Amino acid sequence: MQALLDAIARIEPSSDARRIFHGRGGLHPGCEAWALDAFPPVFLFASFQPVADDTLATVHDALTARWARIAPGEPLNWVFQCRHDSQPTTRLMAGVVPEPHVVTERGARFLVHVLKGQNHGLFLDMAEGR
Repeated sequence: MQALLDAIARIEPSSDARRIFHGRGGLHPGCEAWALDAFPPVFLFASFQPVADDTLATVHDALTARWARIAPGEPLNWVFQCRHDSQPTTRLMAGVVPEPHVVTERGARFLVHVLKGQNHGLFLDMAEGR
């Protein structure tokens, strides 16, 4: 879990959607099931395995602490999605998700839907190819 917490501690303010942490690929033992993305003003923590409540609380505390440093006075918004089963479950963990939720990536605008389904409208793994 430390690799994810380290990535959270390094988050810098940005108005662009971006991948913050990608555990898949075996680079971060113990974190292979996790991804953390920013769809400003919302963070999306996704897991491909069930996540214990105490782990979610640790992620919440880390995001809260970092957000207080980089965006004082701004509300923290984050969503958790578990993709373990064929039907993903999504929970709003803090704050709100704007509706409509429009994000940017290198000047392009995308309408995203982080509270439903696995296809949010912007696949961040493809950022380099866009």
